[in-house]
Amino acid sequence: MDTSKRHTPGSIKVSEEVILKIAETAACEIDGVAVKGQRLEAPSALSKFRGPVRARILGEAAAIRFDISVVDGYNAVEVAESIQRSVKSAVQNMTGFTVTKVDVNIAGISYKENEVPAKEG
Repeated sequence: MDTSKRHTPGSIKVSEEVILKIAETAACEIDGVAVKGQRLEAPSALSKFRGPVRARILGEAAAIRFDISVVDGYNAVEVAESIQRSVKSAVQNMTGFTVTKVDVNIAGISYKENEVPAKEG
């Protein structure tokens, strides 16, 4: 006689904010990404308003977009590609969502505090 009871599992929902935080944390770990504390540095006034990371969730799929600043001296394309790989892996592994795309917009260059870019002319 089988004495075990069958339990119907409940549903699990992952909020958009959690996906955004996972994505931002993964991006902050990449060398060459401008960060302030543990957050991405907002490269423009618009990204300060709407945030440097945005996600569009459709069912079990997520599309993520970044507006970032790259630290002076780093290859912007390599930094962006590293973000794409890292974010896709982190979000998929931690949430089970399929990441359909990770768009990275290089919106600025961040200079070290004591370094001022040379003026042309």
